[in-house]
Amino acid sequence: MYTRLMAPAPKKNVPNPVVKPTGRPVVKKKVRLSQAEATLKMLSATANLLLNNPPERVTVQKICQAADVHTDYVVRYFGSREELLCQTIEAAFLGVVLREVGNTSRVEDTLTNTAGILEKSHARFRTIAYLLGCGVDPERFQPSQQLVLGYLLAEAKNPNTTERTKTNLILIGCLLSQSLAIFADVNNVTDQQRADLLTFIGYLPQLAESTQKDLSWDKPLPKKRK
Repeated sequence: MYTRLMAPAPKKNVPNPVVKPTGRPVVKKKVRLSQAEATLKMLSATANLLLNNPPERVTVQKICQAADVHTDYVVRYFGSREELLCQTIEAAFLGVVLREVGNTSRVEDTLTNTAGILEKSHARFRTIAYLLGCGVDPERFQPSQQLVLGYLLAEAKNPNTTERTKTNLILIGCLLSQSLAIFADVNNVTDQQRADLLTFIGYLPQLAESTQKDLSWDKPLPKKRK
């Protein structure tokens, strides 16, 4: 009876609870990317990092931070960091090989570092050496290297030299360039010495005929004994 006659108690104005700031930075939600978009961003970011850092310092965290993607994308789309590095140097290599060449040859472009080609090729050599140390099979890089040798062989047009001479001199030039990229710091090579070695690599074609004669590279190869 009394409860029916009593007026309802006024509602208390309870202030909204104050949310204290945690001091943590607001995490911006990443935009969801397609596999093709994420893959392209990671390849591009990895290529830029390899140009400016030793391959062992190009970590998953640095790659994903530069590409603005989640770290689990590396394993999801490439299987491993090593596979991402492999595909990066393959993609960068094809980009250099397939570009149009102007009035100069690919050898001249490379040795004079036109458009940073020498810098890119040295980054490729360093990365291959690192990946070989990680256990990647050398056969993985043979197809792209055969393309390099094929292009260089096509430019060796001296009719007075044999295929053996041309191939051997091309291999010597490639091996010197690879060693310069990988072991220059170990040998404390100066900038002037580096320039001298590059000049010598470019001079190799002019030594072809005399080298062929002195080393008998114009003679048929001896038949292998069965």
